Amino acid sequence: MTGRLQDRLPASAPGDEVETLVVEGLRRWLAGYQTGSIECWEMAWTLYTGRLGVNRARHAVTGLSCFARALNGWAKCGLSLLPYDCPHRCAHECLAVALVASWQRGDREAAANIAEELVISGGLPFTLEAAANFADTLRRLDLVLPDAACLACRRSVPVATHAAAETRH
Repeated sequence: MTGRLQDRLPASAPGDEVETLVVEGLRRWLAGYQTGSIECWEMAWTLYTGRLGVNRARHAVTGLSCFARALNGWAKCGLSLLPYDCPHRCAHECLAVALVASWQRGDREAAANIAEELVISGGLPFTLEAAANFADTLRRLDLVLPDAACLACRRSVPVATHAAAETRH
């Protein structure tokens, strides 16, 4: 896969396409917090509507936004993100995908362990709830992440953290 999704995901999309949709959505949504620009959120919306259609995207973007807000607000450190459409993944991106995938599999213990890597203890309940809601929403849309470890971690790059976004919700 070249890092770009096909024009529309099928009703039951392959895991790597769903993973790319999750990562690219997070990249754009979290960039909105980092830059303070609504254009980043509009890019995420455009990405999701272009792949899912407006009705399906509405539900998915709601879940995405809540999950991104939890990660942004409770991250242990500044989350490392790669540029849009980059075929590689950093460790934080892989962990975020693995967290949602764990919820989709019903593995609460794995989800809690992954969340502990990403967020401070005070944010665990909020992050886990947001991840669970996003995972359930994706599953209802027949967008299921791979059962195995994050596919993209095969192509991951080291984490280079930066200051956490100033916007907290």
